[in-house]
Amino acid sequence: MTSRMPELSREHLLDIAGQPSFDRALDYLDRVSGRRLSQGRVHATVSGSARYRVQLSDEGNFSWGCDCPWALEGNCCKHVVALGLVHLFEREHGEQAPQVPDAAVHLRSLDHESLVGLLLTEAGYSPALTLALELRAAAAAGDTEALSSLVAGELEVHEPFPREQAADYARAVHAVVDTVQLLEETGRAGAAAEVLEAVYAYTDEVEDFVEDDGEIAAALERLHQSTTEADSTPAGSVPG
Repeated sequence: MTSRMPELSREHLLDIAGQPSFDRALDYLDRVSGRRLSQGRVHATVSGSARYRVQLSDEGNFSWGCDCPWALEGNCCKHVVALGLVHLFEREHGEQAPQVPDAAVHLRSLDHESLVGLLLTEAGYSPALTLALELRAAAAAGDTEALSSLVAGELEVHEPFPREQAADYARAVHAVVDTVQLLEETGRAGAAAEVLEAVYAYTDEVEDFVEDDGEIAAALERLHQSTTEADSTPAGSVPG
């Protein structure tokens, strides 16, 4: 979730987050790590009961983002406030965050084989990336049998469900939503409908027995929004 408003300042952080979140952020100032600049934005990790990735604008109209459940619901969270306060303090005292080289520039400099090799290597370390690539490959090939198997393997769960796996489950739902959108955008509404039916069947009761901080609810809400937008798109037009 991203929100836009005037430049970053303590006053604006208090205004958009509210006093309770602002006050709680003060306890998180020493939990901000890895502050860096990339493409005009400040990125960092803020640790608490979990580690969250936070980013905000360095200059100009203030915008922010965090992958914690509270922020995913559209609220400016304590993690954003903590990073904002640390960044303001460091900037005012001449401590600029290091500039990270543009990853896109690096990737574009690679030849085809090197880029494919890099993706496959990283996928070996990341089940989430592996799933995303496999879903895209199956969607591109129109292989509904493979899609069904991938979706079932990731989303069919039973009690008891480990709380620590909730974030991974939510990421899997997001990956499937991306696949549904890809199928719809490429004119394969039938395949998209099959995947959607499977997703709803597997996730129908998940929220009743999975204890998490809202990651799964946010992912399912995105799925609902995606299907609502698709249903409201006039026939023959491309969703945008």
